[in-house]
Amino acid sequence: MSPNMSLQSKPASQRASTPWDAWRDWVRSHSEMLLGYSFVAPALLVVGAVMVYPILFNLNIATRKWDWSTPFDAPKPFVGMANFADLIASDRFVNSLKVSLLLVLFALLVEYILGLGLALILNRQFRGRRIFRTIFILPMVLAPIIVGIQWRYLLSGNFGIINYVMFQLGVDPPAFLSDPKYGLPILVLVDSWMYVPFVSLILLAGLQQIPQEVQEAAEVDGAGSLARFWNITLPLLGSSTAIVLLLRGTEIFRTFDVVYVLTGGGPGRSTEVLGILLYRIAFGEGNFGMAAALAVIISILGMVIGGLFLRFIRTETRLF
Repeated sequence: MSPNMSLQSKPASQRASTPWDAWRDWVRSHSEMLLGYSFVAPALLVVGAVMVYPILFNLNIATRKWDWSTPFDAPKPFVGMANFADLIASDRFVNSLKVSLLLVLFALLVEYILGLGLALILNRQFRGRRIFRTIFILPMVLAPIIVGIQWRYLLSGNFGIINYVMFQLGVDPPAFLSDPKYGLPILVLVDSWMYVPFVSLILLAGLQQIPQEVQEAAEVDGAGSLARFWNITLPLLGSSTAIVLLLRGTEIFRTFDVVYVLTGGGPGRSTEVLGILLYRIAFGEGNFGMAAALAVIISILGMVIGGLFLRFIRTETRLF
């Protein structure tokens, strides 16, 4: 018997497998997984080109001395963490961080209280409810730039309608846009005007998920309206509240457009949020290295804030 005949007579399980055979078997056993990855691959390539590369490029700039007087092809000295250290040690960064955090705190508080009140009203049956729902969501569909310009005209000391009405009523109108003590309250007012409808819609959806039988049982047991609201409605709105905190908190923290159009970061530095400081460092001073370092810090702080809200969601609502 020849060697070839003896080899062919052996069962397939006893034949010596080649690397190609092993690869073919692995592909066959993981065909569904490979098919899924093949569908996802184009999107991953786009994400890599649009997000990953700019992030890495920004990190590279943040560790170098680079300003607008340096030609693009000229060498940029590596300075390590010097841009981060100089930025964190500066008073203007501390001021901008404080303004941003205060804006997040007060805007979230006002928007949640007003949004919850509107949601409670809209959850009741009354004539014209559908029309009112349509009208009150109009602010949230406007572009933030348009909202900023609109409120700048309304609050103008020269021809603003608000100052004019106050003057006609015999009240000395304050300098809304030039007095630092009004800077942060104005930002809270404008942001709340835009996004209270958004908050109320999320809370309204949460209210409509509360079983009516629970409210009726509490009422039969003698619980008053305030007791039912505090002990039943608010706890059952935990998931909706967490979503509001997550979405609006991260959005307010990185706000830029409305502040830039409405106050430009002034008067003084009273409304200089982190986004405005980044713009001034990059395009006002031309210090691209420090601006890139600030962008990294803002991203890290945003992830920290979002992580805290996500932890609250997991702890209180078990949504994720």
